Amino acid sequence: MPRTVIIPTAGVTDAMAVYSIGFAKLETHDRVEDAVGAGSGTLVSVGKVRGILTAAHVLANLPEQGEVGIVEYRGQSTHYRKRTIEMANATKMVLRGNAFGPDGPDLGFLRLATDTVGWFDAIGSFYNLLKHRSDASEAVPAPDFTDAVVGMIDERTKDLPAERPRERRKGFEALFSNGTVSGERRVGGFDLFDFMPTDYPDFTLPGNYGGTSGGAVWRIYLKTDGDKPGIAGVRLWGMPYYQTKKEGGHVLTCHGMGGIYGALLDAVVASWPEETAAG
Repeated sequence: MPRTVIIPTAGVTDAMAVYSIGFAKLETHDRVEDAVGAGSGTLVSVGKVRGILTAAHVLANLPEQGEVGIVEYRGQSTHYRKRTIEMANATKMVLRGNAFGPDGPDLGFLRLATDTVGWFDAIGSFYNLLKHRSDASEAVPAPDFTDAVVGMIDERTKDLPAERPRERRKGFEALFSNGTVSGERRVGGFDLFDFMPTDYPDFTLPGNYGGTSGGAVWRIYLKTDGDKPGIAGVRLWGMPYYQTKKEGGHVLTCHGMGGIYGALLDAVVASWPEETAAG
């Protein structure tokens, strides 16, 4: 008989928050700096190479040089920091189709500079793509699971009260929502699937998923035996890059494990073979 188990959301999201970031473009108007959401990403490693997995069109929208803000979701929201990376010191890699659309491909990787990696290591973790390359074929850590999307939501960005003169604070919000995977298919040699977030009566889903591109779909395995259910393991299952409004809600088109652990990972290894020799 099927049964329902309840696990606090915080206990689930913490497992993904260590890898999740958002991008913020820094703009100045009338000598006042502003931060504008520019997509999402996942901290990943390939051997000694550290970087951010994201969508190709997210990277295309970031400058080639100058500072870009990094939004972190781990830790207390009351800790305000201005985290930035210098794009001139980072390296972009993209696998992208001729036109932006649901058929893709739309995969990107931003290699981080060595001096940047230090504080990323301090605030979070890097998901080891080489180590998890065989996840799809290996035994699952538990028979029960749920799938969830994680990514920034632009429409929920807001200005926050300043505490000091000439200070500006910006609040960014990331969505964590379980949902349904469907429509698994192959297009142009890449595996794709659709993800529809679950609409709950006590939670308002976004009216637009702009900002979620480059985020992640995680498969979360659940320990349901005993009196205290919990998380048995998490696996990076996909990456959203396109949204379509349909009856009943939005559908997010996502790259699957084949594109992430296949074509993209192969491209990273080919670019830095000596540094990616070990996982």
